Amino acid sequence: MARLREFDTEVVLDSAMQAFWLRGYEATSLADLMTATGLKKGSIYKAFNDKHSLFVLALKRYLDQSNACHRQYLAPKQEDAEEQTDSPKANLSEWLHNIIEQRGKDGLRRGCFMLNSLVELAPHDEDVKQLLSSHLEYVQRLVCRVIARGQTLGEFRTDIPAKELSFLMLNLLHGLVTNSKGPTPLNQLQQQADTVLKVLA
Repeated sequence: MARLREFDTEVVLDSAMQAFWLRGYEATSLADLMTATGLKKGSIYKAFNDKHSLFVLALKRYLDQSNACHRQYLAPKQEDAEEQTDSPKANLSEWLHNIIEQRGKDGLRRGCFMLNSLVELAPHDEDVKQLLSSHLEYVQRLVCRVIARGQTLGEFRTDIPAKELSFLMLNLLHGLVTNSKGPTPLNQLQQQADTVLKVLA
């Protein structure tokens, strides 16, 4: 009978995610991963094949968690979108401020694991490129639907299509999150998030 794994895969992926998030892919050594996960080299290779495979699984777990958070603020709360009574503007505001708040929670100034991976690996790593491309398309569609609904309700400008505004908003948000890695105070980033919303008015 095959021996059962003596570890929780999700816990290991979370630990590996934190290591990659803090240092980046290239700078994270196998020794770093062994320390972070508590696994020996042989166990890591047996369970995940290699460092790259472990990274992709850790990144996918991060994106799944991120998407759950995005849906919390951006996806319709009712099955029938026409019956929604919440404000698209308020939803986007809560979403933006929550993202920035999360970036500053631990004080490590790590930025966003997704954006870090986009810059470091996506230009030359096809697996990461495809994974991030699907993620970004998904989030863009969520934002686009909220903006379109806000336009219908008169909360947002209608002279620019919702799809174009969604791309603009995501680019501005990604800039704010990237700046969170530097010396810019988080309260200033929160103020800038309010300015981003004014672009939609």
